[in-house]
Parts: sequence; structure tokens; C-alpha cells
Amino acid sequence: RDREQAKAWARDQAAKLGTGTAELTAGRTTLAHVFALYEQHRTPRKSAGEQSEDGRRIEMWARVLGGQKDPHLVSLGEWEGFIDARRSGAITGRGVPVMKEEDRELVRDGTVAADCIWLRQVLGWATRWREGNGPYVMRENPVRGFEVPEVQNVRRPMVTTTRYEKLRAVSDRVLMDVRRDGKRGRARSYLSELLDLAYHTGRRVGAILPLRYHDLRLAKTKGAPHGAIQWPGETDKMGKAWYAPLNAEARAAVDRVLAQRPGIGAAYLFPRPDDASKEVSYDTASDWLVKAEGLASLPKQDGSLWHASRRGWVTARKHWPLIDTARAGGWDGTETLARCYAQDDDATILRVVTEPAEVREVEA
Repeated sequence: RDREQAKAWARDQAAKLGTGTAELTAGRTTLAHVFALYEQHRTPRKSAGEQSEDGRRIEMWARVLGGQKDPHLVSLGEWEGFIDARRSGAITGRGVPVMKEEDRELVRDGTVAADCIWLRQVLGWATRWREGNGPYVMRENPVRGFEVPEVQNVRRPMVTTTRYEKLRAVSDRVLMDVRRDGKRGRARSYLSELLDLAYHTGRRVGAILPLRYHDLRLAKTKGAPHGAIQWPGETDKMGKAWYAPLNAEARAAVDRVLAQRPGIGAAYLFPRPDDASKEVSYDTASDWLVKAEGLASLPKQDGSLWHASRRGWVTARKHWPLIDTARAGGWDGTETLARCYAQDDDATILRVVTEPAEVREVEA
């Protein structure tokens, strides 16, 4: 349960493996050991948000199953017991029991499923990972095939053009606290430019906020008549860098940033008002968006905030080939884009019904 102790134990086991005395050589391992190796070798490859979730889930599963448990012995009963307890709120997201029923909060099936899928992926990873020339950390994945909660009504709201226009109509009125010459004041926030870039590039706000001036490719070329952005791999969920051209609206947003906050090199496009060495935080940007929703009298979308813009961006481009849409928006493939982002809409459904192509036979 102590992360640093688990890491130290993993290093010690790695050293023992070199002399052939590790527990793994005898075919024994523990859940704590698997988690320590995963956190050491796999977690650093993930985004900051995913790294935080790894830490939470390691703490949760270690409490639920026990760090010294042989992971090969995780049973279906334990799996289903976790699902029931997590769903009912009998345990928290860190595995802490909630004794009083009145203090328990129901957890959505999607959240429970994500926790289950994470454990399955970690144990699957352990069946493919070996330390040095030793055996694989695990012989098999005991939870493969175990069912996870199925989400019947998936919440995937999107930002429509109408919603975006209403937000932009009030976004300049959302202010932020600034400090100038040792004095505090109020100034227009970055919300307008963030909305424009989210709506017109389809990127996650987690990739937009840490943009730096050296990520901009503002020279106008045949393939990028409005310039482009070299989206860095450090802020991509898959760790992949992407080059994508800008449209006129996104370029206008970038130009406004350049006019208001000229910068070069590694300086942030959206620095914190009190510390230019850091980008503005997700929480701050989200607070701005919530304020704009209030000013525009827009109801909060259930289950989404910034990410709804990414879905809207994809849906507005359904008429283009998926492979090109994926490349422009930063997806490594088309499966997730088609399954989770593209949404149906009444106008397109009507066209499907009323505008069929003719299929004729070739007569001899």
C-alpha cells in the first residue's frame, strides 16, 4: 500500500533476479509487485491525467484485493464483489470502505467498467513483461473474459454550432484575476481563444492549454494556407506528435493571442496569470467555461465539459473520409473516432433516407 516501499521492493527483486534468487524465478509474485513494475515502466508513458488515475487505481485495487495477493488467484467472486461495492458506493475510488449507507454515493457503470478494464489491462501487460532474461511476471491473466458493467445509456454530448455561437457571444465577458506591477486587477480571460481552438481544431483542451509558441507553424503553404500547429507528443494521449493545418477561424484565434501576448520559443500561449512559467490549469479554464454557460443561459451538458467540442468537431465532418478526419484531429485510427465521437443527427438521417444512390445491374 506504500508506493515508495513497493518501488523499493521491486528494485530489490530486480537485483535478486540477476542472481537467480527472485521470487519470480520460483513462479511467485504479488499484486504489489505487478503494480510497482507497471508504475515504473508503463505509467510514465501516459499523460499527466492518466498517471494520476493509475495512482488512484493502484491504491484502490491494492486495498480491495490486498497487495500481497498472488494476482493469478483473483477470482470471479472477488471481481463481481468489487463491481457491486464500487457501484453502490460501499467503497470509494481509492478503495476505502464507506460504512454508513447514508454516506454512500452511487457510481455510474461507465466508471466501474473503466476501473475493471484497467486491472485487466495491467494483468495482461504483466503476462508480456519480463525482467531481464527472467520469466514473464505473470503466467496468465486471471480476469480475461470476466464481464464488466455495460453502459446502456452512454453520455456523449457534443457542442453544436448553435451552442458554440452562444458561448462565443458572451466569452469576452468572462474575466480573470491578473497581477501587474504588483497590483491586482481584472482582464479578459483566454476563454474566447480556447473555445475557438477547441471548436475549430477538434483537439482536447489538455493539448491546447500547454501549447507553446514553438509549436506554431505560421508560414502559409499550399497544404496549410492558414498555417498549422505541430501538436507535441508530450501532450498527446498516445505520445504521438501530429502536424495539422489550421482553418481561417483557428488562425484568427492564434493571431489574437500573438497580438495580445507576443512570445517566442518555449513560452506558453496560455500562461497562468500569476506565473508565466506554467500553462493555465484545466480547472481554471473549466471555471471560465462554466461561467460562460451561465452568462449564455445554457444548461450544463451531462457528462462532459470541454470534450463535447471534440465530438462536435468530428460530427460536423462526418461527410469526409474517416481516415482523413482522424489524421486532422489527432486519432491514431478510425475505430474510436467512429464508435465514440461521431454522432447521429436528424439532418443527416433524413439525407440517408431521401438521397439514395441507384444500384443497377449491368445488362448483357
